[in-house]
Amino acid sequence: MHETTKDGKAHAVKGHHVANEESHIIHDVRDAAHRFKDDAHDAAAAIKADVENAARRTGRQAREMADSAGQNVTDAGEAILLKIRNKPVQSVAIALGVGLLAGIFCRRG
Repeated sequence: MHETTKDGKAHAVKGHHVANEESHIIHDVRDAAHRFKDDAHDAAAAIKADVENAARRTGRQAREMADSAGQNVTDAGEAILLKIRNKPVQSVAIALGVGLLAGIFCRRG
């Protein structure tokens, strides 16, 4: 009967150690899950910031390109007007020739 008591105590102590070990494992798993969640949140925030910065840069570059294109069109228009003012007879002759060719091609089509 004495051995049964010892065995019972041994089983109880072993059971306590197993339960305590399981509790530590569960705690470790929960900690790891929280760290993973925090890391994922930080990574998502960093990605969001990168995308926002890229969108701002792209928008700024698009505005600069549009401004440049608009300026090029303005410059080209001013250059054409200057050439017309400097050589009005030649400009009228060119316009007449282009109009005549356009009329010929339109009649054939």
